[in-house]
Amino acid sequence: MNNRQAGRWARSRVIAHLLPATIRRTGDLTAIYHALTAQAAGLERASLVDVFPGIDQMTIQIKYIPRNGGGTLADLSTLAQVVRFKGFGRMFEIGTFHGYTTYHLALNSQANAHVYTLDLPPADSPAASVELAHSESIQKSSKGEWFRGTDCEAKITQLFGDSASFDYSPYEARMDFVYVDGEHSYSYAMKDSLTARKLLAPGGVIMWHDYPSQPGVWACLDQLSKEWQGKFWWIEGTALVLWKAA
Repeated sequence: MNNRQAGRWARSRVIAHLLPATIRRTGDLTAIYHALTAQAAGLERASLVDVFPGIDQMTIQIKYIPRNGGGTLADLSTLAQVVRFKGFGRMFEIGTFHGYTTYHLALNSQANAHVYTLDLPPADSPAASVELAHSESIQKSSKGEWFRGTDCEAKITQLFGDSASFDYSPYEARMDFVYVDGEHSYSYAMKDSLTARKLLAPGGVIMWHDYPSQPGVWACLDQLSKEWQGKFWWIEGTALVLWKAA
């Protein structure tokens, strides 16, 4: 074994120590990056039952169709469980897209609950007021299509506007739950997070999607975890972060 071979051997040992066996076997660089990202992310991990004891007894409703927006089945079922367990009355979602998550927030909420959901109109994507990370998703032509014509539509109010400049005054300090899943740049993630805090009523809960897979969301939440009082949890097995005041 020469020095170069020894170097390769040493690196392979380090990788073998860091990564799960299934990823080592596949050699998939994307999977390797995601695994290392998960290990590097700084927020405390917790099971949903640790955050809300008894939540595992909830019965939820899911209409799961892969690649429909809204993340994985684990993400969707976690959101549904939280909504059902907490019995939120007023909810605000930043980032509608298909409306798939919106539908499930309404579906699993109490009869008199209401969901407000905000997204940029497709034609307005060039008018976004801060940096975009994924303009192609903003340009989608039919946002909210998933809840239209369903039994849940009456519980949903669809709003259009730039989340960085929208007039939130009618909704501030009135929401029991705010879900942040809008544009993923650091600028938008931070702006939307600060907005979510203003929207929240006392005792409310904020959740974010795409941590830590989206760098802007990752950086934003790690920064806020140093600044906000209360508790941040990265929910195990999901891309969801939850925050509630102390």
